Amino acid sequence: MQIKVEIDVKPEELRRFLGLPDVAGLQEDLMAFLKDKVGQASDGLSPAADFVRDNFENLKSSAAVQRLLSSVKVRVSEPEPAAPKKRKAKVAASKASKTTKKKPAA
Repeated sequence: MQIKVEIDVKPEELRRFLGLPDVAGLQEDLMAFLKDKVGQASDGLSPAADFVRDNFENLKSSAAVQRLLSSVKVRVSEPEPAAPKKRKAKVAASKASKTTKKKPAA
């Protein structure tokens, strides 16, 4: 003789029936805590920056990096403030040339 019993209950209903504590709030708090910790840890996580920081001395002594640094030229220049003045001078010169033209004889 076989007897089969099927019980269709939700996990929270089964926990209450068996007298187990409700841990849903604890699970939510734990997940929020873990998300915060993982977020803080990933802020400083950059594989490229870690590689450069760990291998900085080797990179500095590399011939390729030395060639790159020697080919870079730093130039500091100031903007040219005389550009608008030149334009005014050209406009004045063109006006002067128009007034000095001779009229053809009639």
